[in-house]
Amino acid sequence: MKKLHLLFLFIGILFSCQNEDDPDIIINIPKKEYTVESTGGIVDIILQSSMEPSIDIEKKEWLHSVNTRSEQFNIKSFICDPNPLSQERTSKIIFTIPGSEIIQTILITQKASVSNEPCITSFVFEADKNPQLLISDIVATINKDGTISAHVPYVLPHKQLIPTIKLDNEKTWVKVPENMEGLNFSSPLNITIENTEGKTKEYKVLVYAFTGLPVMYINTENDTEITSKEEYVNAHLRIVEDIYTRSGEIFESDVTIKGRGNSTWSLPKKPYALKFDKKTSLLGEPKDKSWVLLANYTDKTNLRNEASFFMGRISNLEWTPRTHFVELFMNEVYCGTYQLCEKIKIADSRVNITDDGYLMEIDQPDRIGPEDISFKTKNLTFCVKDPDIEKNGERHKWISDYVNKAEEALLGSNFLDETEGYANYFDKVSFVDWYLINEITKNNDACFFSSCYLNITPGGKLKMGPLWDYDIALGNVNYNDNQSYEGFWIKKKVTWFSRMFEDPSFVALVKERFAYFKSKENDMLTNINENATYLKFSVIENNAKWNTLYEQTWPNYAVWGSYNNEVQYLKQWLSKRLAWLESAFSEL
Repeated sequence: MKKLHLLFLFIGILFSCQNEDDPDIIINIPKKEYTVESTGGIVDIILQSSMEPSIDIEKKEWLHSVNTRSEQFNIKSFICDPNPLSQERTSKIIFTIPGSEIIQTILITQKASVSNEPCITSFVFEADKNPQLLISDIVATINKDGTISAHVPYVLPHKQLIPTIKLDNEKTWVKVPENMEGLNFSSPLNITIENTEGKTKEYKVLVYAFTGLPVMYINTENDTEITSKEEYVNAHLRIVEDIYTRSGEIFESDVTIKGRGNSTWSLPKKPYALKFDKKTSLLGEPKDKSWVLLANYTDKTNLRNEASFFMGRISNLEWTPRTHFVELFMNEVYCGTYQLCEKIKIADSRVNITDDGYLMEIDQPDRIGPEDISFKTKNLTFCVKDPDIEKNGERHKWISDYVNKAEEALLGSNFLDETEGYANYFDKVSFVDWYLINEITKNNDACFFSSCYLNITPGGKLKMGPLWDYDIALGNVNYNDNQSYEGFWIKKKVTWFSRMFEDPSFVALVKERFAYFKSKENDMLTNINENATYLKFSVIENNAKWNTLYEQTWPNYAVWGSYNNEVQYLKQWLSKRLAWLESAFSEL
């Protein structure tokens, strides 16, 4: 879109309107008329106002206000849609100061279209025609690419909607029955128009409801509150799909649910674990009985887990959890934006090592329960997460012996020996990529504190992975100096990796693989941008529920004042971190 810029020079009272009763109340707008091309554009109106003015737009169907942050000197922006008409059109923007008689009127004139192609000039879902579904009129946006998008800012039970369509002139008609009853907008709907010259144009109509994310409804038996991480509660689950099929109930089933997490379970917005009686596919992902709902309470962007998992998916790690953002309603109460995620477990479509293998987590001794299958080395505590093996049985003894021997080989004097050294026990490829992802993100808990997973297949070597728990990574923590994009964290803090960096072949592989990740920087940033855009409505609803966006939340390093600022900080931190590591690795 073209922008009409007005350079404002304030010349005292010449352009001012003042309230005679209160001379401190002013509003100054030097230019009163604007002309916009037929293709549309953005009108920037620069003004000085002693207080926030009220704004009324005469023709809201094609002239729209853009929210801007108010200061003493303001730029109020307005988007003008393309003009499909063969004649020019006008609209007025009226600025008033509440409680005063001050009024400023701006005239917007848009040039006529030179095309004889038929077109839709207005597409509205009127509340009067859809009283059971709509609270107020929904004005759709007619886009240049031939799509028409409408956003209904609340949940709809279905999308049987009656549209009100205005055309460019009386010689154009819609090629659907005049009775618009029963049009189903649950998926993209094509509408074709035609004029007397035989010219046609097709529009694709997309109706977004609520935030545009899939909506998950969980109703527990007898509305039982979920208060335990140990005991599952019976429930019923219903998922209504994403922006294209939001009205279709694509999945419904009984389920059990309980709490989960370590420190996150103590936060106001709780994470949950789901378990089905049989293997089930959710939102198109491979079937399994076990799923997780991440709350991301401490991450104002909601993006750090997904941004880190994206790195995992482009890495040499064999599997990284797949996720989907959803809106969660628990017992008919909105709970906010959650991240539906595959649970880490041994399975063909997850950690594919068969039940003869082992999936382990490095954790803290005080988090190990009496029923957990765990063992210790000189430096670390391990918990066997999968499969379910007998405590102190043969398999328990075997994995304990293997990991202890591996650590002894790594930390011993012959750690580079071809027959006795650590390379006989550790899979370097997975260790390098896991290390790099956690060093790039400066993941606070990845210093072998918690959520550090390893696995081993029968006859294979010890591998790192999968990835997990990045909500306080990427500069989102106010201790251990991990808010800084400078400095090594994993290399410095984890004895295993400090030792591996004494191996020249390991260092060479780190440099090689880091160059690969650095080359993917734009892809990482694009992934963040795309997900931030996807969550643009969801962020508003989630913050209305939890009020975290503008407040200090443990252990955030800072509060950046808006969602866009939070996302910008995340991206800038990541880019600076990659640049610092590039320089640091070059000196090794």
